[in-house]
Amino acid sequence: MGWSDSKIVRLVSHLMPRVYRNSADVLVERAMEPEVSARVQSTPDTVTKPQQRRLIYGGTMPAPPSAERAQGTTLPPVNRRYTKRRVSAFNIILMLMGTAAAIVLYIGNVIAVNQLVNDIHKIDIQLQRILSEQETIKARINQMSSLERVRVRAEDELGLKNPTDAPALLTVDEEKIQTIEEATREH
Repeated sequence: MGWSDSKIVRLVSHLMPRVYRNSADVLVERAMEPEVSARVQSTPDTVTKPQQRRLIYGGTMPAPPSAERAQGTTLPPVNRRYTKRRVSAFNIILMLMGTAAAIVLYIGNVIAVNQLVNDIHKIDIQLQRILSEQETIKARINQMSSLERVRVRAEDELGLKNPTDAPALLTVDEEKIQTIEEATREH
């Protein structure tokens, strides 16, 4: 079937439970794997010489473990630091919802103001109609209470007439006033 060592290592590493290993251990394991060019069967013409294996450290992984740590202890891998997004999707949705709520409140306020202005206009028209009726009633009262109309009705219906001679002055005796007052006190 042609199982190579690297395939077996990969298969076993997938089947075994994951253990957090130091990145240096991972690099050592990779370095120990046979390289692709060495795995290829060489022809009898060519002589294969062992290639030198180099470990390249780019500075993105933590330094190899120090001698102070006990052998066999492993640390969880450290993730790369990622650049934090300035505005998250939640914040954008929250801002959109806040904006929508503000727009709804503003439109509701505009509708309420327009309705109040319409109500005020209707009440103003009703007030003008009432004031007009009041002025009409005042004019009718003045017309009905005019002196000429009252005199004509008094002459026609009651038979009253204006006096032709001037009114005379009455003189009252002081003695009679006193006697009348005394009579009223006794009773």
